[in-house]
Amino acid sequence: MIKKILLLLCLMITLSGCVRYDVNINFHDVNNGTMIQQIKLSEQLTNLSQGESNIWLKNLQNQAKKVDAKIKKISAEELELIIPFNNGEDLVEKFNQLFTTKIMEKSVNSLDQVDFISLSDFNTKMAITQSNFLFFERNIINFQADLTPFGVPSNNGNIIISSGDLISLQINFNFPWGAKLTTNDYPQWEKLSNQNYNISLKAGQLNEFKAVFWLPNYIGFGSFFILVFILLGYYLKYQKLPFVPN
Repeated sequence: MIKKILLLLCLMITLSGCVRYDVNINFHDVNNGTMIQQIKLSEQLTNLSQGESNIWLKNLQNQAKKVDAKIKKISAEELELIIPFNNGEDLVEKFNQLFTTKIMEKSVNSLDQVDFISLSDFNTKMAITQSNFLFFERNIINFQADLTPFGVPSNNGNIIISSGDLISLQINFNFPWGAKLTTNDYPQWEKLSNQNYNISLKAGQLNEFKAVFWLPNYIGFGSFFILVFILLGYYLKYQKLPFVPN
């Protein structure tokens, strides 16, 4: 335990803010949305292990290509991935496929020969339940991120050292009509302007939240107005409605 604490303190000092991972998820309607992932590695981390950093970013780009992402390489340490999704299920599939952080186990282990936690240790998963009501769709997102490997617990279970300085993980949702968010103790979240919800995940903890929100179904609205237009045209021509006896 003492060796792990000392090693974690060493990492927090030398690799402060080593990974910043921001995810912005924008829902436009039932059949249209965009997920933007921004990943930035610190100069300290890339200087310590340039080879592993390049490999990880390259693997991330290869994964992004599989989901038709638009890739912007802002710098040698920073990427932006723009991923369109067609519906909630498509979002979940692409999120779960892309949201991995297998990174630099060699760099961490090179500081000591112990089997230390790495950024590949946490598990993140998103799931969604959808109910279609023709003109609207009700969605329930359940999200879980296990960041317990990034903390050293005391005997009573409290986190005495958190490696939150090693990774900053933010998720921002934009729901057109707002949402109802419920969480446990973690993560922390706040509602911003224009129906944006910012969620800050906590290192060393199990982060869980649920979001319930509604989306407009413009295909349903379009089909309804087409039907009304057809019925109106039929009535103007025959002075009666179809399938209605005289």
